[in-house]
Amino acid sequence: MRRGTTLKRDGCRVKICGITCPEDRELVYRAGADYFGVIIDVPYSPRRLSIEAAADLFKNAPLPGVALVFQRNKEQIKQIVEHCRPQVVQFLSPMLLESLYELKRSFPIISWWQSLFLSPAGTVSQADLNNLQQQLRELAGAGADAVMLDTVVKTSAGMRFGGTGQASDWELARSLLEDSPLPVFLAGGINPSNVRKAMEMVHPDGIDLCSGVEAEPGRKDPKKLFELLGEIRKWEKENTERMR
Repeated sequence: MRRGTTLKRDGCRVKICGITCPEDRELVYRAGADYFGVIIDVPYSPRRLSIEAAADLFKNAPLPGVALVFQRNKEQIKQIVEHCRPQVVQFLSPMLLESLYELKRSFPIISWWQSLFLSPAGTVSQADLNNLQQQLRELAGAGADAVMLDTVVKTSAGMRFGGTGQASDWELARSLLEDSPLPVFLAGGINPSNVRKAMEMVHPDGIDLCSGVEAEPGRKDPKKLFELLGEIRKWEKENTERMR
């Protein structure tokens, strides 16, 4: 790993998000992913689950689970952690740095991940890059364990943060990774046909995706899932051999 991290596994970690049922949770595990993600009461997501349904998926899970939350305050986050007992909490909306610091102190065993959203490729300025670099430094100081670089797009219903199926600016993502104080996951528009290109171009610490391995919103496609994991692990092996 290039940066300090609580993510123990060497190589590229893989998080499959939008899990809605035990069958897909088990499928993700068999395919070799490192994390499964559950979207909890996020109003714009067709893959959202209630806190009660999410808690059932985190219970006795065969791999670490990530609780994705949106526009929740510190006390609401504490309730989700205590009820669902995930291994990771991922903030889809910005979390106040002082709240992140307190949550980290209250639940040191939990990993805390923050999503940062990039515009689609070709629309990001140098000022955007500088702002994102500053956010990375501040998040590291507040106790964040990792960041997820995802895509934000404007829709008729408003801004859509993640789950867009659109790729972000990978050149910008690579620039952010070069001096990031935190591990960085790449998300946004990744699928079996482009994951190798994404890894070659960005060299992320992890890959995070949802719709790229779905048969329909909320249900995973076994063929796409195993193909994606196969491409990632093949790239890992080839990259390791090149580094020798």
